[in-house]
Amino acid sequence: MRWRQITHPSKSLSWQNSLWLGGALLVTAIVASAVYDVAHRREIVIDRTREDGASLARVVAQQIAGLLHTVDVIVRDTGTDALVSPLHELRWTLHERLRERIHAIPPIRDLLVVGTDGRLIASAAQFPVHAASVVNEPYFVAQRLNAVPGVYVSEPSHGRGDRMSTIAISHAIRGPRGEFLGVAVAQLDFDYFRRLYATIALGPEWVLDLFGGDGQLLAQYPDGRTEIGRSFTDQPLLRQLPRAAGPVTAIARSPIDGRDAIYAAQAVPGYPLLVGVGVDKALALAPWRTQAVHSAVRTGLLCLAVVLLIALVMRQLGRREKTEELLRVQTALLDELFESAPEAIVMLSPDEGVTRVNREFTRLFGYAADEARGRPLGELIVPPDLKEESRHIGQAIGQGRHVSRETERVRKDGRRLHVSLLGAPIVTAKGQIASYAIYRDINERVLAQAEREKLALRLRQAEKLEAIGTMAGGIAHDFNNILGAILGYGDMALTAAPEGGVLKRYVGQVMTAAHRAKALVDQILTYSRSTRGKPAAVSVHAVVAETLELVRASLPSNIELRPRLEAPKAAVMADATQIHQLVMNLCKNAVDAMPIGGTLSVTLDVVDTATDRTLSHGLLPAGRHVRLSVEDSGCGMAPAVAERIFEPFFTTKQPGAGTGLGLALLHGIVTELGGAVDVASVPGKGSVFKLYLPRSDAAAMQKVEEHRPLPQGDGECVLLVEDEEPLLLLTEEMLAALGYEPTGFTRAAEALSEFRADPSHFDAVVLDYLMPGMTGTELAAHLRQARSDIPIVLVSGYTGPLLSQEALLAGVRQILTKPLDFRELAESMSHALMPAPVG
Repeated sequence: MRWRQITHPSKSLSWQNSLWLGGALLVTAIVASAVYDVAHRREIVIDRTREDGASLARVVAQQIAGLLHTVDVIVRDTGTDALVSPLHELRWTLHERLRERIHAIPPIRDLLVVGTDGRLIASAAQFPVHAASVVNEPYFVAQRLNAVPGVYVSEPSHGRGDRMSTIAISHAIRGPRGEFLGVAVAQLDFDYFRRLYATIALGPEWVLDLFGGDGQLLAQYPDGRTEIGRSFTDQPLLRQLPRAAGPVTAIARSPIDGRDAIYAAQAVPGYPLLVGVGVDKALALAPWRTQAVHSAVRTGLLCLAVVLLIALVMRQLGRREKTEELLRVQTALLDELFESAPEAIVMLSPDEGVTRVNREFTRLFGYAADEARGRPLGELIVPPDLKEESRHIGQAIGQGRHVSRETERVRKDGRRLHVSLLGAPIVTAKGQIASYAIYRDINERVLAQAEREKLALRLRQAEKLEAIGTMAGGIAHDFNNILGAILGYGDMALTAAPEGGVLKRYVGQVMTAAHRAKALVDQILTYSRSTRGKPAAVSVHAVVAETLELVRASLPSNIELRPRLEAPKAAVMADATQIHQLVMNLCKNAVDAMPIGGTLSVTLDVVDTATDRTLSHGLLPAGRHVRLSVEDSGCGMAPAVAERIFEPFFTTKQPGAGTGLGLALLHGIVTELGGAVDVASVPGKGSVFKLYLPRSDAAAMQKVEEHRPLPQGDGECVLLVEDEEPLLLLTEEMLAALGYEPTGFTRAAEALSEFRADPSHFDAVVLDYLMPGMTGTELAAHLRQARSDIPIVLVSGYTGPLLSQEALLAGVRQILTKPLDFRELAESMSHALMPAPVG
């Protein structure tokens, strides 16, 4: 499965755009605030400069007004003195008086008295005065004509031989009746005003101007900016001044030098003079510009810092988003791995409470996630008898150790499970924060291991049985050779003995003992899985019913037989004798287990199994089966005894009471027939043996009457090979009695040479299987090479599937078991000599 990281571009772009928009708004706000602050500071600077200029103009105007007022008083007093003192009074006295008045007033350059004819009468600056006429001076004309009531301030002018500018402040001298008597004039030195402005120390950026009422420049500071006497009547600021109650300010071109300036003008109170104060706008705003530059730099740096911060934040958020996305993907992967893990996983808090379980935990133990969450793990799945073990495991994990072991846990429904446990702590830098436990279901493995151990035990048992069976087969072969001679000659002796004689009775007893020995050898051969019977469809119901009649006749009076036979048409592929032995062995063991009496129950029924089943002694494959159950109410068996009951020669009976081969024979018969055995036993309550045999759909063969005529030969020549000479002679006599002409050999090589010399001389061959130098099947193969259609009958002390397969490949038609039975030999020879079907 490929995992693909799923991102959300719209979500990512959304927060990126939001962050950039917020940053842009923040930068805009910072810039706007800086611009507003700079503009506001500019307005503050301009307003403050205008206020400073207006204040300065007001102060200077008031100062000039005060000075002019003083001069005006002096001029008025001078006019008054002129009225009191006749004009023809001694001019020296008037000169001295005028001189005294201007002595304390530095700006007054000269104090004059002019007569009605315009001629100077007295002067404070000179004596005697020149007979100069001022009749054409503007102040004289204005005072004589009474054009200006009160004081009159003239335009700047220059005196004779003097380049310094002066202005005249004059008052008319009038008599008691208002007649014009002359003019009192004070000439003011404008250089004084320049020096006065210079002493204020305003700084190089400030300018001071003094204008007359008509806008003519009277004085300026600093000097040289423009010519004195220039008229500025066209300036709007100066035109507004006469109508203004206070100073007038404006930002406009300077009326002096034409540069942009912040200019304030103030009328001198009571006098036709104007004071102008200005400062160059560029100079006034120079500190503001410096601050603006600093503010711009700070704002730029701050905006750059904001942008860089946003970029860093976006980079960090981008990394964080990638990390979170990677973490989400990893979390999803871990969640999927956690949930889809084939083992049951449970996460535990430090107090061993369940915090999370996966799907396999729910499937294995039956607890849903909501049921398990928050509950102690020991309360959920730990059996009561393993609480102490669970506590030790928790302590070990709490100490930081990993724990791994196989144990048992219990499901929600109470069923116990075999599990492998892996527990470990979850540790961070701060210490242990949690723990986890992983459970793997090993129930099947444990059961399989137990089954393997059982199978291993059974394998060892089978190997032991096989070894004993091999030994038993060898012993049985030798016994059969001996019994063959006894039974063969005994049978002929019994036939030849006269009826009712002592010899016939003696021979009969010998035959009875021989048949008992033969039955014992048959048991040994059956135990060694070398059965002498031929498998056929046998009616189990009929055989069991017949056997139970024999059992019933021999039962003690304190034991009750309860048969329940429910399968009248059931058949199995077996020999009837085998079924008879099974029933007899089980019933005999059941009777022996009830020494004080009880109930013997025998049940026959059919069962169908859809799947393979593991029984206590064997694997029962799926299919249709005939079940034979034998149950007793006897003493029962301990588990240790029940495990060994099918071992050969194992018995719990008293010495001499049993051979220990009965149940071993039963197990061999059932295993050979493809069935299985299930044993259940409880000490003191009895045992139940259930035999499962494969059911056959073939119809059961009817019992054939044994007293039918023996098949006879017609003088056919038979090649007989037997290494035991007594058996060779016996078999020759039996063949001769049946009408055949036997030719016997004790060595296989001699018989092969005789046959190869004239293969057509013989009509059939009878061979022993075990012979020195060459087995019967090997000799049969050589004979078939010499003549492929020769009928061959093989005789062996024991038979089995391997021997049958080997004989079939060698071309053997019939197999007989030792000791030879007269009827079996007759029927086998007749069948072997029958013509082979064509086709």
